Amino acid sequence: MTLAKRTLALAVALGGISLLSACGANTGSPGQTASKTASSVSSTVQSAIAEAREEIATGNISIDSDNENGQRVELTPKGDLLIDGKAVPVTPEQRRLLLDYRGHLVKVAYSGMDIGLQGADLATKAVTESLKGVFTGNTDDIEKRVEAEADKIRVSALKLCDLLPGMKASQDRLAAALPEFKPYADMTQADIDECREEADDKGRRATAAAAADAAQAAKDAQAPSQQ
Repeated sequence: MTLAKRTLALAVALGGISLLSACGANTGSPGQTASKTASSVSSTVQSAIAEAREEIATGNISIDSDNENGQRVELTPKGDLLIDGKAVPVTPEQRRLLLDYRGHLVKVAYSGMDIGLQGADLATKAVTESLKGVFTGNTDDIEKRVEAEADKIRVSALKLCDLLPGMKASQDRLAAALPEFKPYADMTQADIDECREEADDKGRRATAAAAADAAQAAKDAQAPSQQ
């Protein structure tokens, strides 16, 4: 699994967890409980992502590959290629290519984290729309409003996929210039195509589910007052 796939999967998970946690919090006082849960989820995700950003910026980036040789392969912030902890001797030009490739990895990782933040924000917005429907008595448009917000995450996921062609080109240049790196240059055009397909498909399904969950949460919270 390439870094891009891991990043996209993490982003989807973060967004899904955020929304499910917030929309599921409709027991007790719906306003206080749901709002506190959404705020807590958003804060937790933001904190985790800020920490991850710092680690990526200052630490080594692990290169995942389909090879089964068990080697640990990493790129350092200074442009070193480490294989099982040992630096591969490189020329200035090879180091420049290593740093360029690392830059693409960082961009993809940051993009995935931004999608995770969008998921956390969506959780808060979904709760807000649900509560608005409860207090106004109008729950008919909740699903459409939340769906419109959720679809922005699908669009962001597709934009993440747009970063992959540049990342693959950088990978290929590095593989051609540095033989030691070539076995780990495992991103293919198929990965890029698959990213787009998965982002669009999962994004649409997640959008529909988010909208439906928000609408149902509002109806559930409204039910006790109608009894």
